[in-house]
Amino acid sequence: MTRFLARAAILFSVAVSCFGLSGAVHAQSQTTQEQVTAFLNQVETQIEKITTAKGRFMQISDSGQIVRGDISIARPRRMRFDYDEPSPALLVADGRFIGTYNTKDETSAHRQINQTPLKFLLNEDPDLANGVKVLKIERVAESVLVTIQDRRSPNQGQLILVLDTRTLELRAWQVIDDKGERTTVRLESMAYGVPLANSLFERPKF
Repeated sequence: MTRFLARAAILFSVAVSCFGLSGAVHAQSQTTQEQVTAFLNQVETQIEKITTAKGRFMQISDSGQIVRGDISIARPRRMRFDYDEPSPALLVADGRFIGTYNTKDETSAHRQINQTPLKFLLNEDPDLANGVKVLKIERVAESVLVTIQDRRSPNQGQLILVLDTRTLELRAWQVIDDKGERTTVRLESMAYGVPLANSLFERPKF
């Protein structure tokens, strides 16, 4: 469970728009730097449009373990993952820290938001055009996959954004940690601009 909670702390990412390359997006080596920058600027614009969001998620580990739950986001810098029972896991970003909690054992671990890929979703200024290194942009079936890494802190791992090619909506993301382990989060039934109580983003009192 400790390992599961630690991995949960770096999960999250972004909603985006995509620039056109004759209806397809190719690997970065096949595009110009200007096109990549334009794409990332559009991603930033779409992220900044998000004020609140709520829906369901499915999380898949490298070993195939599947857990589900509710996700709530209130930008800037607040987020919550409520995992379905019987999992005792809870994740809360309260504006400064991301906390992962075991509600059964009443234990927790915390990291600064800026020390995780979550910052590219939650920070008021995502800074994708300058703050990340784009490792790959590719089209797979009906999705566009964008693999990014923090330019200044590559040891934080890699984040892969999975975007719908028609609507350009964020469908999923994958985190590859510094050990090469991959965790996938799929978003389901998302609603945007919904009212969310401030209490959702408060740390549990234990």
